[in-house]
Amino acid sequence: MQLREITNQILDFCYPGICASCRGASDGHAMLCEPCRIDLHGLESAPACERCAMPLPEPGAPCAHCRGKGLYPFEKILGLGIYVNPIQHLIHQMKYHQQWRLAEFFGDRLLAKQSVQSLLDGCDFIVAVPLHPLREIARGYNQAGLIARRLARGCGKKLSHPITRLRNTETQTHLSPTKREENMRGAFGLRNPDAVRERHVVIVDDVMTTGATLQAVGRAIKQGDPASIRAIVVARADPKRRGFEAI
Repeated sequence: MQLREITNQILDFCYPGICASCRGASDGHAMLCEPCRIDLHGLESAPACERCAMPLPEPGAPCAHCRGKGLYPFEKILGLGIYVNPIQHLIHQMKYHQQWRLAEFFGDRLLAKQSVQSLLDGCDFIVAVPLHPLREIARGYNQAGLIARRLARGCGKKLSHPITRLRNTETQTHLSPTKREENMRGAFGLRNPDAVRERHVVIVDDVMTTGATLQAVGRAIKQGDPASIRAIVVARADPKRRGFEAI
């Protein structure tokens, strides 16, 4: 065993790392402890509908949520897993506790999925759902932008910014699905239609609950007549509504 490996083992024993999800002890260089890594892998490997990203009882089963229609105007939506722990805790830490490195962690986990790699291989560029400038200044970063940048670097694609946020919308945390759709109506605008015309576009966001935000961005891009619009999210809403109000 090399000296560096021995030193790392001693340091891990004396100064164990902290799991970003449950705050328990983890290996010094690991983001998650072993139980949380196992739970995350289970969420990542669970079958999901490629049209709307909601969970399926088994691979290839009919989707009870979208019935094969997907979410307009998207041809496909892929996600990492449903919005339960450890994904739920990690997203909360990323968004509200300055843990911006978790955006890179999520980007890497998404890139490790073959379905995500295939979707990215066929796109022309990646677009992050933009925050309003005031909210981005308050938070210090746009978590969707950080995830999108990690994906772009990992697959060698361009990160583009054809969409602008027109309104500083009300926070959606306690809004019903209908109110969320009303809240996002007209929230985004397309800067230059020629930038997306006949291009294959992939939109990236952190969480999809009702899909209102993604649809608002998708409709804005649709005005530029792209060849296709697809999306990648970290988490999709838990169909049992656990934690829905916290998203």
